Amino acid sequence: MPKMVLLPRHVMALGGYIRERNLPYGDYEFPYRNIIVGNPKDEPVKIEVPVYDIDWIKRHKELGLIVVPVKEDDDFVGLFNMVREKVKRA
Repeated sequence: MPKMVLLPRHVMALGGYIRERNLPYGDYEFPYRNIIVGNPKDEPVKIEVPVYDIDWIKRHKELGLIVVPVKEDDDFVGLFNMVREKVKRA
């Protein structure tokens, strides 16, 4: 699986790295339009991209990252700023 480096004290939105929200050949539907990831650590962390399933969220939270899924009607900018503040305070 491809990986990307999330730099220390960095926040990133993975909307462009979500595989597909709807598959034309199956019943799968990914419930989030975006995922915000923050690295509160002082060292870089490798994350898996693209995001294939909901288990991705659990696996990356276990790495110590701040992971916030964004739904269609959520305030993206507000959530992004919230994650950025959490990263600054950590």
